[in-house]
Amino acid sequence: MEENILEKYKKAGSITATIREDLLKKIKPGMKILEIAEYVDAEIEKRGGKPAFPVNISINEITAHDTPRANDDREVKEGDLVKIDIGVHVDGYIGDMAFTYCSKPSPLIKANQEVLEEAIKILKPGITVAEIGKTIQDAAEKRGFGLITNLTGHTLDKYVFHGQPSILNVDNDSDYVFKEGDVLALEPFLTESNSTVKESGIIEIYRYMQDRPVRLAEARQILAKARDEFKQLPFAKRWLYKKFSPVKVALSMRQLEEAMAVETYPVLKNRNNNPVSQAEHTIVLIKNGHVVTTR
Repeated sequence: MEENILEKYKKAGSITATIREDLLKKIKPGMKILEIAEYVDAEIEKRGGKPAFPVNISINEITAHDTPRANDDREVKEGDLVKIDIGVHVDGYIGDMAFTYCSKPSPLIKANQEVLEEAIKILKPGITVAEIGKTIQDAAEKRGFGLITNLTGHTLDKYVFHGQPSILNVDNDSDYVFKEGDVLALEPFLTESNSTVKESGIIEIYRYMQDRPVRLAEARQILAKARDEFKQLPFAKRWLYKKFSPVKVALSMRQLEEAMAVETYPVLKNRNNNPVSQAEHTIVLIKNGHVVTTR
């Protein structure tokens, strides 16, 4: 990997790390999740990055893809497990980091962080998907917790926030071998016992897929914005309200979905309703080892 590209990955990761530390001091019970999201958006811009995807703020059994609606009045409650997943890019090079906040001490959060660190320790060129998955599963089981088995880590590339292969968080038989210069995002989700997520009917996050003919002028404008301004990375419905009315946004997104012009990211929920924790870092593989960009 060229040094200037590595520096962009490091800058993106550094922005996520700084925001994480700020949020850990800032979040308190009673804080609105919309306030958290708006803070993250503003800090990313202030520090010279751009969002790689809308900040995910997923509470308790809600596991992923939850981002606030416009005028969202939901608040963090005492004892909530609040998963915050932040993505930043610098010229397309992405830092993807997640952590879990709780106002009370949480063995689940502590174990999740330790599981992630155990997996990071083994990363170097030549490591396989299977070795990573087994390490994560063994580390979780050793601490008495289960995993969300149908959520995975992934690779990153320029303007690609979920590349292949998927990095399973459980023991598997994949012989895919990672090489020097690969960029990985490891993100185990821990819960009381092994479980899976299911889709809810709530969608607040979308991504450009392809140009398609649509009737509404606003739908065409939104599609162009998703393609050109958001660089085909995911975007939040609430971001569109700066330019378009809620009614036009609702009608436009329906048309774009029906035309298969955009991909949707439904909110994901733990199937057994137990609370879930998440921890994630971005790692660049270098000769004989790795660099964690999001510390």
